Amino acid sequence: MTASLPVRPIVEAQDMPRLLSFDLAKRLARGEPGVAWAPEHDASAGAPMGQVGGPQAAAWPYAIETSPPVNVPALCVVGEAWWAPRFGALIGTDGAVYNATIGEARHGSPDLSAIPGLSDNAARFTPPSSAPVLEGGAVFLPWGATFNYGHFVIDALPSLLALEQAGLLETLPILAPKLAVWQRDLIALASPGRAVTEIDAPLVRLKRAAFATSMDHFLHHPNGLLSDLAARVLARAPAGAGHRRVYLSRRGQSMRVMVGEAAFEKALAARGFTIVRPETLDAAQQVALMRDAEVVVGASGAALANAVFLSRGARVVEIQPLNFTSQWVRAACRQVGVDWRGYVCASPCSTREAPLIARLRRGFKFAFKPPLDDLLRFVDAAL
Repeated sequence: MTASLPVRPIVEAQDMPRLLSFDLAKRLARGEPGVAWAPEHDASAGAPMGQVGGPQAAAWPYAIETSPPVNVPALCVVGEAWWAPRFGALIGTDGAVYNATIGEARHGSPDLSAIPGLSDNAARFTPPSSAPVLEGGAVFLPWGATFNYGHFVIDALPSLLALEQAGLLETLPILAPKLAVWQRDLIALASPGRAVTEIDAPLVRLKRAAFATSMDHFLHHPNGLLSDLAARVLARAPAGAGHRRVYLSRRGQSMRVMVGEAAFEKALAARGFTIVRPETLDAAQQVALMRDAEVVVGASGAALANAVFLSRGARVVEIQPLNFTSQWVRAACRQVGVDWRGYVCASPCSTREAPLIARLRRGFKFAFKPPLDDLLRFVDAAL
């Protein structure tokens, strides 16, 4: 390792020189920092506002009459920097830490000490004595997207598309850490013909780099990039099997366990639903499943990111435990013209009510128990 240097946080929209989008490529070629904004693009016009029901609907912490936030990503170019592939982090050789590239990493490592070289509560960075060196690269994969399907679909892929639309992929290779098969498949659907350089190293030195601020939790405030992405993916996805009603089961998952899910699935099957465990399907199969669906039901979780691949006018029923509420699925649905309906139920329930096998699985967090008859009435209203 070499001598450490002090770190300073960079909030891109505030701290980087502002440019017009057509100046980004020139600035990049000179290895100089700059930021420009992608075009404004809100595709939610005319989309349903959504509905909230269930026994705890009054406690849902958002206003259903108010649209979820819609943000415009910033496009950023920087000069020499260190890149931590597994975390998405970009750290300038002058100590600049780019906020959008470490926003998700903070959730797994609040002090960022998991990122190689960062220490003292992210106040200092110690570069490695040796590391791969590249002329440059386009960085698009934040920490959450390295393992979470939802973050990959709604944070990483739109970031890659934003860089392409800005023309920044014409001079830069796409860089990523080692990818899973499902990630490679989705990239191939979203960005056909573009190669991705996968790098298995703690840190890489880049002489210049580009990224989009949508890397940092775009799923909480997506814009029309999501609609563009969905159209790209659907244009190349295989044909579906024609399932019109789909339930995304979490019975193979451990973090949040729905008590009574087996009985719920049985009741849905009697209503013509196909019961699916998304983790058993490859990425293209999941997209194809959504292509034909008219109604999708599922508890809150990453698999509901697939809602972006539904047809306009389709409906999603999201079962939300009260201690795990959000509106990211609603926000994504609005950008693709899908009708979102949230069912909010009390949570957590007694752990002892969860099946023993679920409690013993690694990663178990809590259990919740929606009232079956009331939940079915809510679903029936969406059919």
